[in-house]
Amino acid sequence: MSSAAKRHKSRVAALGCILCRNLGYGETPPQLHHVREGQGMSQRASDMLVIPLCPEHHQGGTGLHGLGTREFERRYKTTELDLLADTLELIA
Repeated sequence: MSSAAKRHKSRVAALGCILCRNLGYGETPPQLHHVREGQGMSQRASDMLVIPLCPEHHQGGTGLHGLGTREFERRYKTTELDLLADTLELIA
């Protein structure tokens, strides 16, 4: 991993969970989720395309991996790409 990618991931992690933030829950310590939109299953996701999600919103029962992408988007009225755009705007 390049030093630029490490710096980027550190800045993203410092934001706290982007979904908790958008829902008004405040900052929650995150895990970094790699956005895989437009990539094949065997392709490695870019370290520059990460969004910060708390453990529940990342891998929990009400999270992206727990619900699946379609149900996550329906429940929270947002997409991974929307959350990525929010993340990039905050660190810009």
